[in-house]
Amino acid sequence: MRYIVDANVIFPVIAAGHAHHRPAVAWWDACADDDVGLCWPVRMALLRLLTNRKIMGSGVLRPEQAWSAVETIASDPRMVLIDQAPQSHHERWRTYVGGREPSPDLWTDAWLAALAHSLDTKMVTFDRGFLSFDALRLQLLTPTT
Repeated sequence: MRYIVDANVIFPVIAAGHAHHRPAVAWWDACADDDVGLCWPVRMALLRLLTNRKIMGSGVLRPEQAWSAVETIASDPRMVLIDQAPQSHHERWRTYVGGREPSPDLWTDAWLAALAHSLDTKMVTFDRGFLSFDALRLQLLTPTT
């Protein structure tokens, strides 16, 4: 496994109308089997996004359709499902949130960054906020402009 994928990368792979679809798919297409780690927080984010009418518009999915879409991407040979974090994850997560200002995205972003760090993989995202996490191997994708 080479990467932990952020929802803001894998969601545009699924959602063809998303503004970041092309750069996300370009990254995805370059991945080999077992390259991409998919964890529960990202799976839940995908379910939430796919069933959100404000985000999906007329393409909003019913819960069972969203579940099927996530199962389809999760079963792709490029994916490795991560059901548990390694023991070292908790302390790294705690370190990543320490001394920061309150922020609604802090907890999940720090959790994902700690997972990537603990598994010695790259974190792949469009979110420049991940640059603030020390010792994180990061692949920052460039949005379509």
